[in-house]
Amino acid sequence: MIEFKWDHLQLCSADAEATAAWFARCLNAEIVRRPGRVDLRIGAVNLFITAQPDARSATVTEGRRVQGIDHFGVLVDDLDAAYAHLVAHDAEIVQPVTRIRAGVRGCFVRAPGDILVEVLERRAAEMTFN
Repeated sequence: MIEFKWDHLQLCSADAEATAAWFARCLNAEIVRRPGRVDLRIGAVNLFITAQPDARSATVTEGRRVQGIDHFGVLVDDLDAAYAHLVAHDAEIVQPVTRIRAGVRGCFVRAPGDILVEVLERRAAEMTFN
């Protein structure tokens, strides 16, 4: 069987530098500069940013989802501390901390370019699997 492994997620942004700066400031991402581009690393995940100066966000009715990637999630050990960090760094909070299910809490923030990020905390001891 062929094993597929994670390599990267590609982001498009009208302002790649602003997007990279937001991820570094709010999610402690490492900025990786390459000739003619700026990319990011969060843990073992590579985020490549394609600069598209003429890009614009799709118009979406509040609360509706669009086809394609809706969001991506990052995991933290202490969601309350992460949430305080995001607020202190002026992240746009889309949804404050909520209980998703037993053992899982999360919040949503929006990065430049309408990139929706879910910040999760999973506590295995509290999770149910039935």
